[in-house]
Amino acid sequence: MKGFFDGVRRHMSKMDAGRLREQYARLSDEAASLDALFTTISIGIVVLDASGAVVKSNPAASRLLGMDPSEAVGSLGIAPDRASKREMSVTYPEARALEVQCVPMETSGALVYIRDVTAERERTEEELRAGATRAVRDLAAGVAHEIGNPLNALSLNLQLLKRERGADAGIDECLRQVDRLAGIIHGFLQALRPSKPNLARASVADPIKNCLASMSAQFEERRIAVTLDLKSSIPAVAIDTAQMEQVFFNILKNSLEAVNDGGMISIALSSDDTDVIAEIRDDGPGMDPGQVAHLFEPYRTSKEHGTGLGLMISQRIVRDHGGSISVESKPGEGAKFTIRIPRIERRIRALEG
Repeated sequence: MKGFFDGVRRHMSKMDAGRLREQYARLSDEAASLDALFTTISIGIVVLDASGAVVKSNPAASRLLGMDPSEAVGSLGIAPDRASKREMSVTYPEARALEVQCVPMETSGALVYIRDVTAERERTEEELRAGATRAVRDLAAGVAHEIGNPLNALSLNLQLLKRERGADAGIDECLRQVDRLAGIIHGFLQALRPSKPNLARASVADPIKNCLASMSAQFEERRIAVTLDLKSSIPAVAIDTAQMEQVFFNILKNSLEAVNDGGMISIALSSDDTDVIAEIRDDGPGMDPGQVAHLFEPYRTSKEHGTGLGLMISQRIVRDHGGSISVESKPGEGAKFTIRIPRIERRIRALEG
């Protein structure tokens, strides 16, 4: 449409009144078509200005959010200058899961897309990612067969060698690397056959501390500064500690690979009235809107040797815990992953309802 106005302005002096009426009639028809599409499309669209205020929105946005977008946008926590993608749950006028994606515009402000993903979340993983599952099945079967048995033999012999020699840092490191490879195999198998979490009362701080302990050598080797901010009174949650440890390991591993040597990673744990919230930030190169849009999808990764399965599995685990995982990023300004796990009292209310 901008091109149209530029063309009219350049040729204005050569147009008579009839020609101008014809051109503006075409513009009016085009604007009417775009307005009809904007009004009838089932995806919610909200236009924000540079300050985050709502400039325009379509009826689908109001219907999906259950209120006027100008009243809801503040609670969404959207920064119009950075790409983000998250899921949220609403209960009015009916319970549904929404995917909210923010895409900054080149001039100023941002477009926010709101999509109903309730049906997708209710489908089985096999239905949702049938093609990826078939590929993972073939790969996992081959990896488990070709690598699993040699790894078991290596682990056994290393343990026997450690008994003979006693404490040995080199043997301990070899055992850790064998365990890491076994974990990779386990990840492929878990993507193929996901298991439901074995929930127990615990603190989200526990799996975070376990991950930091197991990754400390990698942080020290690359001089990565890691800070952990734990509030004094974090409510307990119902989690599978082992599965949540995998979630934090995947995200911290991504952050470790993103930042430069001497970089920084910060972890903050807090809570509100409904959730315990873990935020992981890094000062890496950040991601553009296209990369953010395809996060959590299998085989969509910018890493040379990555599979994209880690974040996909992490999202599924968090969902199985009744929580959500979101990401915000901007090129040159790092990335922030936010994990929300429902407090035990909110989970009880949801089950009773």
